[in-house]
Order: sequence, then structure tokens, then C-alpha cells
Amino acid sequence: MNKKLKIIEALLIFIILSQSTIIAQSGTIKGKVRDIQTKEPLPFTNVIIVGTSLGSASDMDGNYVIKYVPAGRYKLRASFLGYKNSDVTIDVQAGKTTVHDFYLSPETVYGDTVVITAQAEGQAKAINEQLTSIAIKNVVSFARIRELPDANAAESVARLPGISIIRTGGEGAKVVVRGLSPQYNRVTIDGVELPSNVTSSDPNEHKSEYRANDELSFSEDRATDLSMISSNMLGGIEVVKAITPDMDATLLGGVINFTMRKAIKTQFGKPSFEIFSQGGYNNLKDTYKDYKFVASYEQRFWNNSFGIFLQGSAEKRNLSANELNSNYNFAGKLFITDVGNPEFQSMSLTDVLRDRQRYGATLVLDYQYENGSIGFMNFFSRSDTRTISRNESYSLLDDDLFYSATNSKNILDVYSNLLSIKHNLAGFTIDAKLSHSFSGSKYPEDVRFNFWQNAAGFANKFTLLRYAPPNEIVKHVIHDPDNAVFFDIYNVSNNTKDRTYNSAIDISRDITISELLTSKIKFGGAYQYRKRTYDYNENSGSVFYDDGAQVSAAIMRAYPQFGTSITFADFIDSSYSYGKFLNGDYTLGPPFNVNLMLDVIEVAKKNYGVGAGGGGYKPRELQSTLYDYSGHEVKSAAYVMATLNIGQMFSIIPGVRYQNLTTKYKGIRGEQIPGGIQYTHAEEEQSHGYWLPMFHFRFKPLDWLQLQVAYTNTLNYPDYNTIIPRYFIGTNFILYNNYRLKPATSENLDVVLAVYTNSIGLLSIGGFKKRIENLIFPVKTYPQNFSKYPELEEKLKNRKEKFTLYTYDNNSIPIDVIGMETEWQTHFWYLPGPLSGLVLNVNYTHIFSEADYPKSYLYTYLDPETYIQKTVSIDTFYTTRLLNQPNDILNIALGYDYKGFSLRISMLYQDNIFKKPDFWLQNRVHSDKYIRFDLSVKQELPWYGIQAYFNLNNFTSEDDVDINQKTGFVTLRQHYGMTAELGVRLKL
Repeated sequence: MNKKLKIIEALLIFIILSQSTIIAQSGTIKGKVRDIQTKEPLPFTNVIIVGTSLGSASDMDGNYVIKYVPAGRYKLRASFLGYKNSDVTIDVQAGKTTVHDFYLSPETVYGDTVVITAQAEGQAKAINEQLTSIAIKNVVSFARIRELPDANAAESVARLPGISIIRTGGEGAKVVVRGLSPQYNRVTIDGVELPSNVTSSDPNEHKSEYRANDELSFSEDRATDLSMISSNMLGGIEVVKAITPDMDATLLGGVINFTMRKAIKTQFGKPSFEIFSQGGYNNLKDTYKDYKFVASYEQRFWNNSFGIFLQGSAEKRNLSANELNSNYNFAGKLFITDVGNPEFQSMSLTDVLRDRQRYGATLVLDYQYENGSIGFMNFFSRSDTRTISRNESYSLLDDDLFYSATNSKNILDVYSNLLSIKHNLAGFTIDAKLSHSFSGSKYPEDVRFNFWQNAAGFANKFTLLRYAPPNEIVKHVIHDPDNAVFFDIYNVSNNTKDRTYNSAIDISRDITISELLTSKIKFGGAYQYRKRTYDYNENSGSVFYDDGAQVSAAIMRAYPQFGTSITFADFIDSSYSYGKFLNGDYTLGPPFNVNLMLDVIEVAKKNYGVGAGGGGYKPRELQSTLYDYSGHEVKSAAYVMATLNIGQMFSIIPGVRYQNLTTKYKGIRGEQIPGGIQYTHAEEEQSHGYWLPMFHFRFKPLDWLQLQVAYTNTLNYPDYNTIIPRYFIGTNFILYNNYRLKPATSENLDVVLAVYTNSIGLLSIGGFKKRIENLIFPVKTYPQNFSKYPELEEKLKNRKEKFTLYTYDNNSIPIDVIGMETEWQTHFWYLPGPLSGLVLNVNYTHIFSEADYPKSYLYTYLDPETYIQKTVSIDTFYTTRLLNQPNDILNIALGYDYKGFSLRISMLYQDNIFKKPDFWLQNRVHSDKYIRFDLSVKQELPWYGIQAYFNLNNFTSEDDVDINQKTGFVTLRQHYGMTAELGVRLKL
């Protein structure tokens, strides 16, 4: 390591000394690029010196700088998609700066100058940013974010190629990039990593679908819920598919970076105010109570050098849904082919009443001076969600019907602070960042009651219904609230806190070797400290089985109207209506009185722990102790990279990054012993460092053709729930968190070919291949010895029982992910008359993956020699796709702009997203095709900069549907209907 650093140091010294002569004989060209009509800056304009390798892309304010230009006369060219190229001849003198500002004109058609609308200009800026970037990425501009009726940042990201999303109540929450689940991607705001904020009130709620027997496992991964970020706060969105060495490599899929708005530069530094106000309609619950209010102020001072951008927002959204869940199971036998259909096990129907209030604030300060800039970004968001679920579930084999209700409240806080300093010193550009981020997710108290009705209507019908679809099952259900007894109470709370401190420094220097050969060297490093805690508490019990007589008696004393027993008939809410549940396809029994449930739980709290067994409702020591953890992580990195330009045709970017993560977490270990559970505290530290070589190549044989190739290496760290040093040893099973897990690594190859002209717009086609190693999977095994887990081996050395082990492991078999992405963005400015206002965005993605999932079997056979029955464990695997990987994604947005009028209609198509892996084909689940249409109409009014707009979201009321891969039966259906928004925007 020291030897490598000495070589790098010697190389830098040599470069600096060799450049001194070149610098003395060279000059600088700088200036600004603007639209000739609006005088607005044009960022990411390509400014080159024709016939050389010298050039630059303008920054967000349209400024460009070309350093170390040998003295002489040159032709300088500025090009920006959608505008005419502009050429000028300039003289460069040694030791002096030549200033030239470009004013670019939009393309003309039939002798007329085309008027570029804000939407088309924003789209052109995004295209130019993609084309000038070394990293392979897709960009959503500020103007395009406003084009479509996206409820939050996740919905806006989903418009890009290679992106699918996971929704809650019809609103995007988590992002899947190139078929890789949300925890495999990195989310940042202005480059600052957002902490993980995905938790649930109940650890069991997120247990893996293919670990259904594990009653104590739960998932708390590294994913980020994007529903708390309002689209109005953003200046743009970029999804980086192939990173460069100066970027954090913690990703398998991509980096989703949200850029915050800065104060725009105006003449005389006038303040600018903007106000959004809208109301909304939800047709599922037939309510008009949704609203959004956004207000912002921006202004620049001191000759536009200092800027302030301030924005606040408040909104309320009804995210209710009707849901159907059904469970089918095929219990195949080893060595037997998977012929036959899965049998129906259970199903549930749930009415979800979900209201989310969201508040946000942004403050961005920036100061620009001669040799650099200083920025201070502050972001805060809070979502406050209350969810009331009324549910009934059926079990065919047991002939049971359960009525239940859950009242849940979640408060999610996220805030980030970033101080950035960029300064030019002695020919070097120094970019330093200090940041802080916090995420807090709190479920103060979730309450659930459950009533049990034996004799649900399935008696003697097992043979008739065992292979029936859900719509046939529900026809036989008999609702009998008077005979549905009070069964159990469930009351949980949890609190997750995640805080990170980050620092990073990047140092770069432009190097001119000759007119045809230039370079830039860049090096730097980063440091991150993360502190994370999780606290979980549970009170629960069965008042029917778990010695609950005392609790039941206390409730009946407080509510004498219940009589001598508590049944579901006592908890019916006649004022609540389910409406047309799942479009009228299913019928629910009487609705649950949730307010009465919340009153009754207070009585139970005062009487828990009474009775001989202390049951019915009591603190659950195991759950409330075992899940708690705390700890910290330290991530450090260093890199070096170079950009070598050969003329304007070739760019070669080699580099390497070293990245290390050290984790140190405290957890609880439990063991079932006679008379109770024995607990011990554990703390484990692990460190993993990797060298990650990368190589980018860009080839531009023509002004309108570009080929990019990237070879990168990235990684993904294990989820928190997998590495906390926790285990529980039960009577015949063990739940074990494997803190020795290694990070998953991915070797990535990306190729993108882009054609771009003023008439075509941007047309690109690309492909990618990822080879992922050591991806972490949950496993269920039957080990003969525990030498792989020393602490378990020591504990179990004197025990004779056979245990089933539930744990996590690195998959030793590499996984390949292959995909294709195409995109076309264009503005039909060249068409005659009104047709020149047409705008089109279309992208298509196809993804293929092949993963080997581990599987263990117990095989019992008769020994032919001893005639003794023996049982052995057989470890095998099965091959299928990665979880959450879609086969096909298609986005189409067709728009029309004319003066102050704008219309966008968009379609999203997703098909065959893999939802549940299993050894047996009959138990696998994937999504049905999903086709969603959205509409947005805007009209500028002739008064005070007012714009009126109308949005329709999912106006065809498309449902999210998952189906069994063998039978096509519905296993999940979510119906959330259509929403509409009417609002005005005032800009002063």
C-alpha cells in the first residue's frame, strides 16, 4: 500500500514540474453560454477548440473554462442539442485570459425561428448533461419533473429506462434499478448519501417470503424509502448506471442522485416567489381531502454572487387500497418432478385506509467568487402516516375465519446538511464536502385485535376447493360475527435511528500535453461514520388460549354491554362502509370498529400479566429483547483516475478505487433453557476492504454519434438484520445472524451507442452485463456439525438434538444479470404549424437474470445393509430469476406545447416482475402485466404569472396483481383506483 502511494506521489510531482513550462506558454479561454432569446444560461454546452483535444462543458450557470491553451489562433465552437452551432475565431495569448460569451440560436424551420418552450429546453439540458458526462447515466431535468403528475421522487425516477418501483397504496416508495432490489442501490441528495429508512412496526411483517417458517426473523435492509421526498424540491434527478472511481462504489444497480435547486440569477438581483396550491380527489374512498401547498423564495445578492433558495411544503394524500392475498403451496417430494398444481392454503381480504401527511423544507445557500464557490444545502422531510387495516382471512384446512383490525402510525424524519467548498489553487481544483444526515423511523404504538370464527363454511369442501382460485373460495365463506370469539391482542412499538457524518475531498488538475493530447488527473478520498440503533417492544397474547380469562373479565367489567363473552358482533362499526371492495369482485363481512378497539386496549394495558399464567396480554420478553441492537460503521475510500483526450474523438478514463467498511454492532443472543430464556450480550467487529479497478472509453467519430464503454467494479454491504450478532437457540431450531458475511461484489460491463441531432433528438441503445458474486441469501439447513459457526459449536457440543438452522450466507455461485435499454427523446420542432409543439419520450428495457438459490432437504431412506431407517441432509440449489427483477419495462410520454399550454399523457408498462422464489415452480410468483396511464394539462393565464394545472393519475384504475407462475391464480391484488389534482402555480 505504501509503495503504491509513493509511486502516485512521484507521478504527481513529475506532472506538476513538467506542466510549468506549458503553463508559461499558454493562456485561458472562458465565458458564458446563453439562449439568444431568453438570455437564460445553457448548462452542459459542449465548447471545443476545433481540431484539438481541448474543450469543456459549461456548468449549471452556463460558464465554461478551457485552461492551458497554447498561444495561437483557434476556431472555438459551442454546440447544444436543439440549437445551431456557433463558431468564432479567437486569439490566445500566453499568460492571459480570453473571454468570449456565446449566444446560441434555436434551430429554424421554413425560415422561422423556433420558440423553445421551457419544457423542451429542460429536456435538451438533460440530454446534453447525459452526453457530456463521463459516467453513464440518465437525467431528468427540473422542467421534465414538472411535466408529469408524479406524486414523489420515486415516481419521477420511474420514468427513466431500467427503473421499476415498489408501490404503497399506488404511490412509489422504493426503486429497483436494472432488476436489482432497492437495498442494492444508493440514494443521495447532492451527492450526500441518505440513510436507510425502511423499517416496519412488526419484525415479522418483512420476513422473507421463502422463510415462511421462521417466526422470529425480520428484514431491516439498506434501502431508502423515497416517498418522503416531494418532487417540487428537486432541481433534477440523475441515475448513474456506470460510476467512475471518484464515486462511492456501494451499489450493484445504480446511484439515484437528487439535485437540489439553487437560486437562479436574475437581472438586478430581484427576488422570485413561487406558490403551488392544489386539491385532490381519491375515487377509491370518494374523498376530496387531499391537498398540497408549496411556497418558495429565491434571490441573489452582491452582483449575483450570493444566492438564497428557500422552500417549504405541506401535503396530505389518501393512499388507501383494497388488497387480496392468497397462499398456495405445493409440497413436492425430493426426486419427484414438479408435476401437479399447488393447493390452496389461506387467503385474506384487507381494506386499507391510509392517510399520509408530508412536510418538507429546503434551504440552499451558495456563494460564487473568482476562484471557486461555497454551498450550504439543508433538507428536511417528515412523513406522518396513519394506517387502519380491516381484514378477514380464511383457512381452508382448519375451516377457520379470522376478523382483525390494525391501527398503525409511522413517523419518518429525514434531514441532510451539506457544506461544499470548491476552490482553484495553483492550477488545482479542490472540491471538499462535509455533510451530516439523519433518518428516524418511529412506530409509537401499533394495535391489532383478532377474532376467531370456527366453521367458516369450508367443512367437507376440502376436496372441492383445494385447487380452486380465490374468487371461488370466497363464495363459500359464511360470516357469523356472534360466534367469532375474542382471540388475541397485539401491541408493538419500535424506534430506528440512523445518523451519518461524511467528509470527502477531490483534487483535480487539467494537463495539456499538446493540442491533440490533453488529460486531467483526479484523486481524493472519503470518510463516513454511521451510528445506528433499533429498539423494539411488544405486548401480546391470546385471550382465548393464553390464560386470558382475567383480561377478558376486566374488559367485560369496563364494557358491560358485551355481556358474558366478547365476540366480533360487539365490535361491528355500522357507520363504516367498504364500498365496492376490489371493484365489487369480493364481499367482506361487517367492518371492524377501530375506535372501540383503541379504547379497549387501554383496559387491557391496566390488566396485563394478571392470572396464574400471566397471559392474555403481557410483555413479550423474547421479542422485546432479542431484536434490539446498536452499533456503528466506518467507511473509508481513496481513489485515483485520469482522463486522456486524444483529439475530440477519443476519451480514455482509467482509474482505481480502494474502499473499506468496518462494522461494529452489539446484539442479543438467546437460548431456550428449562424454566425460561437465557440472554447474553455480544459485540462483533468485521472489516472488509476491496480494490476496485475501473475503465471508461468514449468514442466520437462524428459530431452526432457517440459510443461509451465502461468496465466497473462495485459492491454491496450486508443488510443490518443479517450481521447483527444475534442468535436464538430454540428446542429444535436456531435463528442465527451471520455477522461474518462478506459484501457482494459485481463486475459490470456497460455499452451505450447514442445518436443525437437537432431533428432526431437523442436516440440511444445500450446493453449491460453484471456478474455478481457472494450475493447474500437466507438459507434453511440441517447441519450435522456447527464448525462453520464457532460460537454455536461451543454452545451445542454436549447437546444431542437435531436442529434446523435459519441463517444467511454468501452464495458461492456467481449470478449473471443481462439487460438492454433503449431511449428516444425528441422535440418535433421541424414539423409545420401547430405540430411543431409535439414532444416525445420513450424508453424500453428488457432484463434477464439467472440466480442459483440454495436449498436443503432432509431425505429419509432405509439402509439396505442394516435395514435401519436413516435421515441425511442434502444440500442443493434451484435456478430462477432475482427477486424484484422485471422482464420488460416500457415508458411512453407524448406531449404538446403551444405558447402557454402544455399537455402530457404518459403510459407505464411493466411485466413479469419476479416476486417469490421457491424450489418448486408451483410456488413461484410473478407480477401480471401492469399498464398505467397518467395525464397532465397546464395552461398559463394572463395574470400575474399564474398557471393552472390538472392531473389525472392512473385514470384507468389499473391494479397491481401478482399471480402464481403455474396456475395463473391471483396471489396478490392491490386496488387503489384513480386520483385527480387541480391546482394553480403563481410565480412572481
